[in-house]
Amino acid sequence: MKDTILFPKSIAVVGVSKDSNKIGSVIYKNVIEGGYSGKVFPVNPKYKDIDGKTCYPDLLSIGGNIDMVCIVIPSQFVESVVDDCIEKKVESVIVISSGFKEVGSEGKELEQKIATKLTEAGIRLIGPNTLGIINNSINLNLSFGRKNPGKGTTSFISQSGAFCTAILDMAVRDNIGFSKVISIGNKADISENELIEYLQRDKDTQSIAIYLEEFKDGKDFVEIAQRGTKPMIIISPGSSQKAKEAISSHTGSLASSYDTTLTAIKKANLIKVESSEELFDMIKVISAKKMPRGKGVGIVTNAGGPGIMATDFIEKFNLELAQIGEKTKEKLSTFLPLQSNINNPVDILGDALLDRYESTIITLLEDTSVNSLVVILTPQLVTDIVGVAKCIVDIQKQTSKPIFSCFLGGNDVEDGNKILRAYGMYVSNNIEDSMRLISMITNYEVIKSTHSIRKVSDLMLKGRHKKAVAQQLTDEVTILSDDVSEKIAKEVGIQLPHQLITANINVAISFASKHFPVVLKATSKDLAHKTDFKGVFLDIRTITELQEKFDQLSQNIENATGKNTPEILIQEMIEPKVEFFLGANREGGVDIYEKGGLGFGHLLAIGQGGIYTEVYKDIEHILVPESVANIVKKLNSTKVVKIIDGYRGKPPLAKQKLIEMIDKVQRMLVTYPEIFSIDMNPIIVTETTAIAVDLKIYIKS
Repeated sequence: MKDTILFPKSIAVVGVSKDSNKIGSVIYKNVIEGGYSGKVFPVNPKYKDIDGKTCYPDLLSIGGNIDMVCIVIPSQFVESVVDDCIEKKVESVIVISSGFKEVGSEGKELEQKIATKLTEAGIRLIGPNTLGIINNSINLNLSFGRKNPGKGTTSFISQSGAFCTAILDMAVRDNIGFSKVISIGNKADISENELIEYLQRDKDTQSIAIYLEEFKDGKDFVEIAQRGTKPMIIISPGSSQKAKEAISSHTGSLASSYDTTLTAIKKANLIKVESSEELFDMIKVISAKKMPRGKGVGIVTNAGGPGIMATDFIEKFNLELAQIGEKTKEKLSTFLPLQSNINNPVDILGDALLDRYESTIITLLEDTSVNSLVVILTPQLVTDIVGVAKCIVDIQKQTSKPIFSCFLGGNDVEDGNKILRAYGMYVSNNIEDSMRLISMITNYEVIKSTHSIRKVSDLMLKGRHKKAVAQQLTDEVTILSDDVSEKIAKEVGIQLPHQLITANINVAISFASKHFPVVLKATSKDLAHKTDFKGVFLDIRTITELQEKFDQLSQNIENATGKNTPEILIQEMIEPKVEFFLGANREGGVDIYEKGGLGFGHLLAIGQGGIYTEVYKDIEHILVPESVANIVKKLNSTKVVKIIDGYRGKPPLAKQKLIEMIDKVQRMLVTYPEIFSIDMNPIIVTETTAIAVDLKIYIKS
């Protein structure tokens, strides 16, 4: 991305007016009054001057080079200005104007037209439909926001201009600055991916916050985020919408677009928040550069009940109540009353004055088991609320450990809250919110040092059956024939039971005689979900029973499909110890793993299998490609793993074989991206092996 986008040396604002309430005028005023030192040219054919400065009728009337053109006129006139930009050979364009793809097909067509023109001319575009940009590194406020909170270390990328204004207003209130604020609008050219990559290199940016409603390219987003070293916070609403395409397998409900978004965010080790307040609180915590180095939480409270509540939430959010040492307890006992609790949570009692708070906070922060500290204050008659707030501010300046203030109450605690906010510190009147926040920031710190990364190229195989897959590929979701599915499974090393497909009972008898007991099934092409149509018969042990069930199954298939003499799948029967489920859905096209392919790729869903998979919902998700180490972590997060590891004296099952199978499925998916979804249910896990006894592969171009 060009530096001229965020660091322009000259700017033309098209659409400036003498009406100070017009958006173009607000932007122009913000640029001038913000202290920007570059050249600024107002453009409007209606005026000769604006505020005593020459106003140009068009861009071509301006002498010299222009780095950035900011367009703030009705959408129907934007294209002609874009043509002038191309003729003028400007470096970059930001279109503030709305009325493009967000309003319908005509607007979308116009947006694509101007974006194509600019791209072909080598001119970069932010927007359209954007609030603008702020770069406090050069005192540039090229936006129509009401206020600029000033310099800070966090850069904020937002797809919503309105959300930008809300966060900026909070920042002004709480004295939190930003390095850059970039409203990306409709993302017709420059998207979040390019900006994140740029900001990860930007010397004035130490953390990145993102509001994102849709990902332009999820796969690249994850890769860029994984490479980054700066903390990234994200709020991503609208993820719960139904998948855009119907999924033929049962996997659809277990690996939705919402699951894909969540898994991608976790894989990238982003800090996901759920509201504007939570986003802003996290920005404050990260801006303070005080990060917890472990899960141990210390608690100071002047009331027993809130301390107990805090302890409950520590457990709920997978934190640890710091086990403070004996030396710490001895020191606490020298200045705390006998009635106080010197174990964590430390209760300094309701009559605690400022000195008791100060000494306790300092003492707990000195304990090595305390990685972060929560100070709970309830407004008792003698409580020095303002004094405690000032004390927390002073101590936070001296320690590398984060302090989270939780002042419970309303009117009485507000003066203390104002002091904490004025210094950019986190404060809340909700213990649960505080613990959730600590958990998110702690998990980020713990994971960033242990997370491993896998590349698609590490998994890719030659794909010996590409032609066979291509022969069955259509624009619609189609189930791949069992014989080709079997060949692909064997190519990647997935173990299947001994099996064959035949319409001939004599061939079936010959096979069964070597493998009793056996299973008879309808092929996936005939009946994808066999149990719903009596399409499977288990534990067949004699030739007589085989003949009877073969005829019965043939009739069931004929009744359901109209096929005469249908082919039947016959398999050796594997006695299950555990039934496991593995499914996958693809988000993106068949070019997803190629350069330029858009989307997240394949999402795996793993967990307890069998006919009750969707009832148990014991499911974890994996976004391809994932490292074996992280696959193990996901598997260990399921409930069924307890049985696999050996439950109540039962022997452990072949966990390593199951891990290898999950990894082999990854290889299958990146080698054959034509696979739209897969359904492996059940995979039978025994003491010695993991076998996929039912495999359905759906393909789509």
